[in-house]
Amino acid sequence: MRKPEGSQRKATRAAAAATAFLGGMLAMSSAWAALPNCSVAVLTSLSVPNMSFTSATDVPAAGGNPEYCLVGGSLVTRGEGAPNGSALFNLELPANWNGKFLFFGVGGLAGSTLADFAANPVDAGESLIKGYAIAITDTGHEAGNTDASWALTASGSPDYAKIADYYYRATHQVTIAAQALTRKYYRQKISKSYFDGCSNGGRQALVEATTYPDDFDGIIAGDPFMGIRAITGGVHFQKQQLTPQTFIPAAMFPAIDQATIAACDAADGVADGLIQNPLACSFDPKALQCTSGQTSNCLSPGQVATLRQYITATRDRDGEVVYPGETISDLGGTDGIALWSTGFIVPDFTAAEPWGGDGFGGPGLLLAPLGWQFSDHIIQYLVERDPTFNLRSFDVSAKGVIGRAALALFDERTVAGDADQPERLREFIDKDKKLLIYHGFSDPALTAVRSVMFYERLAWEQGGFDRTQRNVRLFLAPGMHHCEGGPGPNFFDTLTPLEDWVEQGQGPEAIIAAHFPGNVAGPTPDRTMPLCKFPEQARFTLDPKTATPAQIDNALNWVCPPRDKSLLLTGADGFAAGIGSPIAPERDRRRDHDRR
Repeated sequence: MRKPEGSQRKATRAAAAATAFLGGMLAMSSAWAALPNCSVAVLTSLSVPNMSFTSATDVPAAGGNPEYCLVGGSLVTRGEGAPNGSALFNLELPANWNGKFLFFGVGGLAGSTLADFAANPVDAGESLIKGYAIAITDTGHEAGNTDASWALTASGSPDYAKIADYYYRATHQVTIAAQALTRKYYRQKISKSYFDGCSNGGRQALVEATTYPDDFDGIIAGDPFMGIRAITGGVHFQKQQLTPQTFIPAAMFPAIDQATIAACDAADGVADGLIQNPLACSFDPKALQCTSGQTSNCLSPGQVATLRQYITATRDRDGEVVYPGETISDLGGTDGIALWSTGFIVPDFTAAEPWGGDGFGGPGLLLAPLGWQFSDHIIQYLVERDPTFNLRSFDVSAKGVIGRAALALFDERTVAGDADQPERLREFIDKDKKLLIYHGFSDPALTAVRSVMFYERLAWEQGGFDRTQRNVRLFLAPGMHHCEGGPGPNFFDTLTPLEDWVEQGQGPEAIIAAHFPGNVAGPTPDRTMPLCKFPEQARFTLDPKTATPAQIDNALNWVCPPRDKSLLLTGADGFAAGIGSPIAPERDRRRDHDRR
């Protein structure tokens, strides 16, 4: 699949990622040579096993970043149940090294060390300034991040080396090698190591925590793609929406948002356009069904069913949740449901590829929603191992029920990449490591409901929220879309709170988040508020009847009440999404430990 122009989720995210990771490269001069050890020859002489280097560039201080050595190379990946592979990496070694190591995740199906950066962009912007040695890997293949064709060899058989590297191996082994290189380069021990990832980067984060608990002292997992079963939910929704009677055009989502705001916004005590707990909503999509003579800003019966299925869990034949439904809040916007699930144009309802070709139109024109692209390629190449497989043939109904054989095959061929079993955090927790999870509560790509269910089950395993919060904390960002964006406060620092937690023993009670006009960071946000540790919900401290908009939009007027459990409140929409239901048992889910 050709990678389209702008395939990084949002243009602002791509710009932030490139600026943060590449730092001052644009100011680079070939005559610059202030770091004497920044050369391929010197790096090679450090003799890190299986590691080779293609470049070492001395980047001068610029734009607030320090001078650093930008290293490019590859690592031969070995063992752990798979043939040998090769993973590309980049490593930044700053002149002002702080003695610490940071690994960034990559998004989607990975395939690049730069274009697919996926971590908290606020953290990325400050990490080099703080003096971190920073690493990233392509996870063992080069491709666009919705492209899974690398999973098959030219002869059509599974490429087990690339699959293992994407699922689990490359991130771990590049981590070990990059840490070794960092120690040898600076001739000093690493004091602390951290991982920071969102989306697939969040999956990498949880794989590290659950499978390689010695790799990092602290881990940030944002909007995690924790289980590849998430793809089955996307297929369920596509089957429901792809008819002329059931498709909802992008122009309709602002009206849907207005209706859900009217129904759910004031439940947290303040009518401020922000639904803090969409799982407590009981908004019935039928409320938007067209009445006699009504032709605009309303839904047909088929469209009502589509919206209902969007917030409904995918289940197995026994009625247990395979993947939860989405939240009802904040569907609109250029990074909302249209980007991920419905597209911005009306598809061809009869075509195997409803948006054309592999999902792309003319040069650089993205037509297919990203969710379709991921589902199409993951099922074709990783599950069915047939590039011609018609996604509509996958056995999950429009009502969200998946067949036993289809689920068994899906699990068998994707389980090695999953990190969705909270009991596997026991060793990480026993070692007193720290895990900070965050999720946009209006994420249209990977439902926040899955993170909530994961955390609630972890709390049950650990004997309550108080015990769980000693090592693992979850922060939900109301109104935030996938990893950033959306109408809610979505710019926040997670690296500093994690440092304070790991190094000072001060766990974050709240994280201050900001929203900027147009979701472009600037000098003055138009809103700030605290994100509370789950299950606490932020409370406004003034009288909302007399408060001004400026007071409502100021984090100083909000608190996180200790021991509050308001985010456990669940309405009809939360129950439809799967809250309170057991997760369907995964076939042979434990055998992935045998591969290593």
